[in-house]
Amino acid sequence: MSLMVIEAGAYMPEVNRLGEAGDASASFVAFTAVFFLVFAAIFRRFERWFVAYARSPLLDDLVALLGWPVVGLCMALGAFAVLHGLQSGFPLLAGVDRFLYRREYSNGLVLILLDNKFLFAAMLGAIAFAPRYRPLLKAAAILTFLGLTGLYFLFGDKFFTILAEVAFFAMPLLLARQGRLAATMLRLAVPVAALLCAALAATLYIYSGYGRLPLDRTVTLVGERIAGQGELWFVASRDARRVTHWDAHLVEANLDTLGDKSPPASAFANGVETYYFIQRYAPAKLAASFRKNQGWVQLTMGTEAMALVMFGYVGVAVVMALLGVAVAFAALYLRRAFASRFPLSLFFAVWTFLQVYFSAQQASLWSVAAPGQIKRLLLFVTIEIVLLAINRAQILSAHGRARAAAFAAGRAA
Repeated sequence: MSLMVIEAGAYMPEVNRLGEAGDASASFVAFTAVFFLVFAAIFRRFERWFVAYARSPLLDDLVALLGWPVVGLCMALGAFAVLHGLQSGFPLLAGVDRFLYRREYSNGLVLILLDNKFLFAAMLGAIAFAPRYRPLLKAAAILTFLGLTGLYFLFGDKFFTILAEVAFFAMPLLLARQGRLAATMLRLAVPVAALLCAALAATLYIYSGYGRLPLDRTVTLVGERIAGQGELWFVASRDARRVTHWDAHLVEANLDTLGDKSPPASAFANGVETYYFIQRYAPAKLAASFRKNQGWVQLTMGTEAMALVMFGYVGVAVVMALLGVAVAFAALYLRRAFASRFPLSLFFAVWTFLQVYFSAQQASLWSVAAPGQIKRLLLFVTIEIVLLAINRAQILSAHGRARAAAFAAGRAA
């Protein structure tokens, strides 16, 4: 959609280009198809393996005990964020940029809530749609989620962020009703539409300069934002049209960021990831804004464009296939965590999925391959293997006792 808007002539302020007709959208669709085909093949092949022994009676009892503490934690963080916003002002109401607010005016606990909104949404969804929880707890989880979502609006989050948060919350319900997805989607259509309309209204309000700009200027700014989603692929497909290529300098610069104490700052300094395009195309004022954020704010949809610059069209196909594999295994881990509903597993799985997602979105190799990230992933794998062993041992032991009892009853008869 973004590339279609660009090819219709939309202006792209981040790269200071005016869109024009071309083959950018068609080529992007082709490479995206490679990603989804590989993703679907891997996910279907290994799904049964990943959900095996995800639960056990012991783990179920522990999960049941953690229901109210998880909801209480989310409520407490939300209440603290409300108090902090009432004291210092909410970005949406004060007309303050959300990144400026988080960098200069926010609080550590508020940042924990804002930076982990997908995790809290997943944990609340696992409680809200679990059949073994009491109705009061499930209602509390749903109301807490709705309250936090409204709070995220006040702290400046926009349409696509809220959409992703809703998706994490709804995942347990959709997974539990895979055979009845059509009916489930119809039941959810009205509340989801209402929530998305609220998110869209808040987004339009932000882009209107918090109510100061006329409608036509607001629509223009929203159009430029939509165009911004595909602008990097557009300029790369215009300026780096090669079938094959190997940019040794960029490859080495990407590898150099992995061992740095602050990989985001190193990536910006080395001109890799989406910063490659910022340094080459962005107007001076905008580039200075990115520099002020010290590498913690990036443009989106950079992996495909960066792969084209570094490796050519053949390299893009290879990178998209590898991304399909990586995202599929991260999604399978998330699938297992939702099956277990264990908050610790959900924390690990959501964190892992988001790191892979950020890597795929922003060409950030360090988010999955930096030594610190690899150590965390290995720790998660170790803990999950221990949980798997405990679950498997308990289930097999229960099955063994059941078979022995059935055999004894048969002999007695």
